[in-house]
Amino acid sequence: MKIKVNRNILWTTLFTDFLVQVGVKYACISPGSRSTPLTFAIASEKKIKSFLIVDERSSGFFALGIAKATDSPVVIVTTSGTATAELYPAIIEAYQSRVPLIICTADRPAYLRNTGSNQTINQKNIYKNHIRFFAELPLPFPDKRNLKILLTSAYEAIITSLLFDKGPVHLNFQFEKPFEPDSITDTIDKSLLEFAYSFSEELLSKDSFKIDSPKSELKFRSIDLITVGAGLFYNKFIKLLSKLSSGLNIPIFADANSGLRFSKKEIPNLISNYEAMVRRKDFNKFFSPGTVIHFGRNLTSQNLEDFIVQSKAKRIILNEYGDRFDTTKKANVIKSTPELFLQKLLNSRIKKASSSVLQFLKTLDGKIDVIKSETFSNSLNEVNVILQLLELIPEDSNLFIGNSLPVRDLDFFAPNKNRKINVFQNRGASGIDGIISTASGIALASGKQTYLVIGDLSFYYDLNSLILPKQFEIPLKIILINNNGGRIFDYLPIAKQKEIFQKYFVTPVNIDFKKISESFGLSYKLIKSLNDYKKVIVNSNKSKSCLILEVRTDSLFTKSLKEKFWNSTKKILM
Repeated sequence: MKIKVNRNILWTTLFTDFLVQVGVKYACISPGSRSTPLTFAIASEKKIKSFLIVDERSSGFFALGIAKATDSPVVIVTTSGTATAELYPAIIEAYQSRVPLIICTADRPAYLRNTGSNQTINQKNIYKNHIRFFAELPLPFPDKRNLKILLTSAYEAIITSLLFDKGPVHLNFQFEKPFEPDSITDTIDKSLLEFAYSFSEELLSKDSFKIDSPKSELKFRSIDLITVGAGLFYNKFIKLLSKLSSGLNIPIFADANSGLRFSKKEIPNLISNYEAMVRRKDFNKFFSPGTVIHFGRNLTSQNLEDFIVQSKAKRIILNEYGDRFDTTKKANVIKSTPELFLQKLLNSRIKKASSSVLQFLKTLDGKIDVIKSETFSNSLNEVNVILQLLELIPEDSNLFIGNSLPVRDLDFFAPNKNRKINVFQNRGASGIDGIISTASGIALASGKQTYLVIGDLSFYYDLNSLILPKQFEIPLKIILINNNGGRIFDYLPIAKQKEIFQKYFVTPVNIDFKKISESFGLSYKLIKSLNDYKKVIVNSNKSKSCLILEVRTDSLFTKSLKEKFWNSTKKILM
């Protein structure tokens, strides 16, 4: 039986069928002519939910948010030319934080490169420094050889993105006109389609990739400290970690971005105020760990990193891809899943750590909690904006924390809470771009109440993404901390250089955020007091629409409170 086809549409339809078979459920598409075959095939597939997003940079970060929320790959489609470059910031973040994305860029034929042809750039492997897999597909041609290339490339990209080397992958699709399905280019035999489907099944029948338990012997006399950075940690990990920690008296210093401080299941020996402790340069006189095991990504606290280096501890970095989250390059890296590693530790003979040291840290942690409450709880300051949010948002809500000061304030000051809060952030490359887009993607894909804490410069940098909550009816709650500029520089030595500091580092933008919010059709409220803030947060918890809450803060007042807090906590050990 003969079938009339457009070779471009045949090509992308078979590719889309393959995506469905491996479980891809979301796609973000930006408009363009050269990407017509990809757009037509993916948008026509009912099992994939497609989102049309005009701005490619916003699309990339929106897809990043969906992938973070679902821990599954999201397809991104762009046309050729500079549109491909707009995705790069989101791809860098995905690469650094190992978030699975399938980047599908449309391209002119290779023979048009370096000829001056319109909208033709050298986009072959354009993301090469921040991609886990790349393949340039040949021009579509309806024969077995070329279909094998297409499907094998798709398989390798997806299996890499999900398992072998988790993160973003890139497929560059070359297309020649005509692009539309009713523009017939070839007549093929039905058996060619049967071959393609059979070959897809053959690829997908291969054994899944598995990570085995570490083969090297784990020889530790004792484990003195466990640190946990940002990561995706499931209940099994928390259960095994709790068992190991309680059985061996091991304190746990968990970065707030790990989410462990906000677990419904109580984790014994979890110390939240370690930042206040290790700020004392002589803290290793009181606690000097010999062996430190680290799970997750790099820690937010540079002071904790410095403390571990000064203690000259043996440090073990553990993750399933063997990533070296260690700026000293002296730590031992073990490639294994955290759960398998913890189970092996539980089966090993390891000496208990000192119960007196653990009790000392717990007592100190409690005293610092009291000082924290006395310092921050009675005023509308930047720290208390976050602390009150942790108290007031519903159980199992999402909290996306913006970069610069908010992420540090969460880590330095958030206490252990016996209630589940899902913490998200973009700490792969720690940029201030794409924050609203990413949070919107998380809110949409998770279906949970989602709260974004963001500074005014980050908000300004991603203004165009305010269209997403309106366009897709996403009930994102945005807490906009407006201290009129990049106030993180107040904490750096450059602040002493008064002549250039205000203009070139603080960079106040002086924007009317009310007018901007309303121009996008979003609800807005200016917070005028601490009681007003608490009331609005509680009332917004059941709202099904996007709301922007602007909290105008005095950054120098917050800075003075922090200095008072740090000075008070140092005196505890005197």
